[in-house]
Amino acid sequence: MVILLAVLLSAMPVRPAAEAPRLVPELGAGKPLVLHFWATWCEACKEEFPRLRPELLGLPARGVAVALVSIDRPRDRRKAEKMLARYRLEKLPAVLLDAPEPDPVAMSVGDPHWDGTLPATFVFDAQGKLMRSFIGRTSARSLEQAVRGVTSNPTAEAPTRR
Repeated sequence: MVILLAVLLSAMPVRPAAEAPRLVPELGAGKPLVLHFWATWCEACKEEFPRLRPELLGLPARGVAVALVSIDRPRDRRKAEKMLARYRLEKLPAVLLDAPEPDPVAMSVGDPHWDGTLPATFVFDAQGKLMRSFIGRTSARSLEQAVRGVTSNPTAEAPTRR
């Protein structure tokens, strides 16, 4: 709970990759959750943020937790914070995950097919089960449909990938 409070109230916290398995239960806290992985050096992330911004900002009002997970190096935390401010996303919970190798992170979010490609967006139901993965860029419409699936049908069976 203390870590969750730090994510919500302070500058972007830096967490080691070993803590990646705790992100979903901590940040979701019994709600559907959208985890969006990105980095400052990722051109596709820069192209995607403006398109996803309205959808991402609207998630908390719909009872959906959201967290923007940067995989920049800890020394680039300020750069990551500035990028979020540039895209007017700084009000959303964000964390910098020091994850030079994507494999442990991919396993912790439950999508072994994720090879670290960015951006990557994962949609979890309220029980923390991965329901949808978007590897690479996605559209606000696709994200909206995935979120609708976890908010209106919490017993959906299998995750789907794009």
